[in-house]
Amino acid sequence: MIFLKYKTLAMALFAMGLFACQDLLEDAYENPNAVTEIDESALFAKSLRELFISSSDLSVYRFSGQYAHYFVAGSDPRKPDLYGDGFDVYYNEISSKLYLLIIKDIEEVLQITAKGERKNELRYTLADIVSVLGFVKLTDAFGDIPYTEGGKGKADEIITPKYDSQEYIYNDMIDRLTASITTIGSANPDLGFKNADFLFHNDMDKWMRFANSIRLRLAMRMRNAAPDNAAAIAQQCLQLPLMDKVEHDAWMIETEDAGNPWYLLKTVFPQIKVSDKFVSMLASTNDPRLEVFAAKDGYGAYSGQLNGLNDFAFGESDFQNKSDMGHMISSKDSKMYLMTASETMLLKAEALLVFNRDVVKANAAYRKAIELSMEQWQVDGDLSQAYLASGMGNLSGSDYQMEEQIGNQMWICITPNFFESWSHIRRTGFPVIEQRTAPELAPGVTNGFLPSRFKYSSFELSANGENVKEAVDRQGPNKIDTPLWWSK
Repeated sequence: MIFLKYKTLAMALFAMGLFACQDLLEDAYENPNAVTEIDESALFAKSLRELFISSSDLSVYRFSGQYAHYFVAGSDPRKPDLYGDGFDVYYNEISSKLYLLIIKDIEEVLQITAKGERKNELRYTLADIVSVLGFVKLTDAFGDIPYTEGGKGKADEIITPKYDSQEYIYNDMIDRLTASITTIGSANPDLGFKNADFLFHNDMDKWMRFANSIRLRLAMRMRNAAPDNAAAIAQQCLQLPLMDKVEHDAWMIETEDAGNPWYLLKTVFPQIKVSDKFVSMLASTNDPRLEVFAAKDGYGAYSGQLNGLNDFAFGESDFQNKSDMGHMISSKDSKMYLMTASETMLLKAEALLVFNRDVVKANAAYRKAIELSMEQWQVDGDLSQAYLASGMGNLSGSDYQMEEQIGNQMWICITPNFFESWSHIRRTGFPVIEQRTAPELAPGVTNGFLPSRFKYSSFELSANGENVKEAVDRQGPNKIDTPLWWSK
């Protein structure tokens, strides 16, 4: 991963210039006007912002938006939709951005606030939540990753960090979130980041709900791999406040550069069409959120592009006239989300259904999730109530059918957080993404099955080969169809 390259390069440049620039360095160290302390508030805000940017990162979403069957891109960005490979540069870019722009800076905040004169337990705790969120993205993208030794600062100088198993990473991240929740519960908000906290504006109740909701997400994600542990953690989460109002949603509006990355993407690659699977599910249930997530097509209706078409079939598909992404999720000032109350309530519904066997409470959480999603997207109240009054408004049928209802609704509610949606599909199998066997569909390198992960890049294989090999031996072949620990 490229963060290793930058650290190695920095050390080499430092060594080469050390003697030639010794006098200049001494002058800088003695300069009374030089900055001698790092502002942890600025680093915290920067890392938090980068979490949102990475969630909508163009390189990531040329993959996960299509893997999750939300859209189909035209031209070169369509290649991942064919389940192909050969994206080494992008794999490297994805990992390097997450390490360099989030993990490295937030690790610096953790070191500053852990001890000494600037020790601050609350600031450390809030930074630790950001760190966990950064590592979640990394491990859910690649599987085993450098975690305990990943993204360390200059004091450590770990050039070839070891890879930790995803099982260990998940258990440790949950422990960190549990400790964070305890600390926040008794913290003095005045010791927080105050003006640097653009997410919840130093509201510790919202931070605690956020941390607990993320913990529930992680618990449910490991449900199939470690069911007993997942059940125990989920029960802890249900005993504490969760995100259950739209006011609790974790969102940001990007005001720098070109604004929302999806707006930028449409500007650079204007040919992005909503997926046929997504449009069909919303249209078949008369879901009023269809007009939020999709624009009308060239014929004044709503139609999506079929995912996975081979080149010939794609050329015959009338791609130009299919529905674009909706303005509300792709305008310059559209909100970007880390997590919402609607997602949290669906996780709660799933936990109540599969662990507590309480269909009544699960159904109440399911209905509340839909209401919150409608409110989030400013859907007319009458339309919202009509949808709830339809067959989509209540859980029914067998256990499998009820889980499928929750899973499909989650797929809708997570929009436009497509990376989380891809993880959701990999974990639950909902909505069902069929194996591509039809002659007009490209099976890619996965024999037509949905990709499971990103590959370790060739740079990482050359720069940290021994540790990568250990991870591959433990996890499975370095291929995009090797399942992650929690998806097995």
